[in-house]
Amino acid sequence: MKHLYKYLLFLLLPFLANCSDNENWTIVEDIQQGVYLSGSATVYSGEAPASALKVIPLDGDVKELPELVGIYTWLKASGDFSISIATDLNQVTKYGNGGEVKKANNISVYTLTQDAAPLKVEKDGFYYVIVNTALKEINVLPVNYGVIGAATPQGWNGETALNAPSFDDRLTITWKGKLNMTPGGYKFRHGGDWGNFVNIEGGKTARIFTDLGNFGTSQAPLIKNSLSQVRPGGPDFTTEVGGEFEFTVQYDLRSRAFNAMFDIIGEAVVPPKYPEKMYLVGDATAYGWDEPGTKAAAEMHKLAGGGNNIGIYWKILHLEAGKGFKVSNAKWSDPNLGFAEVKEFDPKSVEVTNSGGNMSVAASGMYTVVLDLRNNTTKLSVVPAKVYGMGDTFGGWDKDKAANLFVEDKTAKTLTSPALVKDGNIRMYVSHAWIPDWWHAEFNVFGTTIEYRNDGDDQATVPGTAGQKVTLHFDDNTGSIK
Repeated sequence: MKHLYKYLLFLLLPFLANCSDNENWTIVEDIQQGVYLSGSATVYSGEAPASALKVIPLDGDVKELPELVGIYTWLKASGDFSISIATDLNQVTKYGNGGEVKKANNISVYTLTQDAAPLKVEKDGFYYVIVNTALKEINVLPVNYGVIGAATPQGWNGETALNAPSFDDRLTITWKGKLNMTPGGYKFRHGGDWGNFVNIEGGKTARIFTDLGNFGTSQAPLIKNSLSQVRPGGPDFTTEVGGEFEFTVQYDLRSRAFNAMFDIIGEAVVPPKYPEKMYLVGDATAYGWDEPGTKAAAEMHKLAGGGNNIGIYWKILHLEAGKGFKVSNAKWSDPNLGFAEVKEFDPKSVEVTNSGGNMSVAASGMYTVVLDLRNNTTKLSVVPAKVYGMGDTFGGWDKDKAANLFVEDKTAKTLTSPALVKDGNIRMYVSHAWIPDWWHAEFNVFGTTIEYRNDGDDQATVPGTAGQKVTLHFDDNTGSIK
């Protein structure tokens, strides 16, 4: 039997007339092949282009699968909804709740069964509805955005929530919220993780995007006081100033587009200027008293994560007892730090003494030197170097695990890892009380060169084989994996 549907959004004929040039909101008499969402919980009274699910973007090597289709939409707890699958023109089968498959990690999964009772949600809200047509499964994911990134209060560790979404009962869903920002990168994200996983054939899963970034292909600032289009999985936004930001994120049901903007409440906070590079020099080091900046291996390293990590520098090196060293900007420019110029020494540091205006330590060895220039002061810490392995190749993801501590060879001036426990990608880091998290001070060996993450993103992977050891010679930034 041929099914005919009249699709009248909100039953507002003048509104429909104004939008007649958009196929999403026209009167529909023939149902095209596809997958549709409709019901009293939705704004869709029947199967039409506006209620059609479309192939979704995936986070991974496979960018999309034809059997995974989805739609972002508002759902009401007071109503219900069904999925319709049209296998041919006007050949429509309705599907309802065939039973719960799982409910975990902020996503509910149900089997789709023909002519079963419609589905429901527990509370009004904005949802991402994904259907796997091959498995006949539906995934219902609530979407409540927050802001995450180096520029935000929680850094990249978690999102700061925006207010719950509001719906104008017509076309637009809106999130708003205020938070204190610092210079750095950020994105909008929901669900507390980078992506959720949906079931696909063969017992496998596919990862969906839970973040919103730039619409283009590179990092750029979000526009102030003007909505600009953003997209799932896009590059980070950036800000060069801090202050109290008010964000607005919107989704338009007709265009199926996300848009966002920000405003600064009060005055923008201009961040302090820190040196681009700092260096360790002196008789106590392998670099002597050559002008800072002339020996690349003497350079200190920045922290990843942005935000409050900006203004901290670190380096591992061998220091000779009783000999002098300084920490300086390039070409002896400010800051040029001898003993008197350091305002505060770390109380947990080894004793650092005055040696003719320079600094000195009492015992030779491998040290981690950390410089903190934040808050208009100068703090220095010199502690015995502690480097740890991290990840599956070292037996797990526990921070500062004793079994993963690298061992110092005072004669060779190296640090060597324990043997890798399994094949996989090698990760390692320096541990220090002033460095908040392990990934803020990562590095790796590429060929025979130690390369540092500094204030960048994840480094490229470095594979290792069970039984191999990593040996690091920080004075010239060389290493080996064998």
